[in-house]
Amino acid sequence: MPIPSAVWNTIKSDMHAVTVLTQSSCDTHALALVFSSIDKMAWLTSANIDHTRNDFIRWVDDYLLPAGSVSLNAIDLYAARCGFLHTGSSESKLFRDGKAKQIFYSVGPRKPQAEVLTEVHSKLPKLGLTPDDVVVVQCIELLEQWVAAMQRFTDAIKADASLEAHTKGRAELQLAVFPVA
Repeated sequence: MPIPSAVWNTIKSDMHAVTVLTQSSCDTHALALVFSSIDKMAWLTSANIDHTRNDFIRWVDDYLLPAGSVSLNAIDLYAARCGFLHTGSSESKLFRDGKAKQIFYSVGPRKPQAEVLTEVHSKLPKLGLTPDDVVVVQCIELLEQWVAAMQRFTDAIKADASLEAHTKGRAELQLAVFPVA
């Protein structure tokens, strides 16, 4: 079955915008849009109109984490989303409460992970952090995982009539932008 057009338009728009931002070296803006996109996708699948942290975590577990090798877990990613979107920092309440690690991002072209870790870990003592407090993620790898997650999500919609109907109904409630003639 096809992806409902309202769902596909949301996905296509997010993917296009992330690509443009990344190609323009606007990595932090692309990352903010990825977090926002995950939130939207989680809402599309949520049973509740007011979705929660658990919906975000479920979507990440179902679609993002199986997509690649970034050493993340869903609660760390949710905490990162909170810190990033609410304060522009890597710290969140979940981190302060000892329930999640901070995520530090390496931007630019892919580098050997050992090189990235050495660079980031050398800066941690000044921040009062240890390597056990953080997860270091290369943005390029996270973006690739997100693209793969979006593919997994669209494949799931195509394969499940009830998911297709649910996401269609939800997507039709999303912000509508109408061109003015």
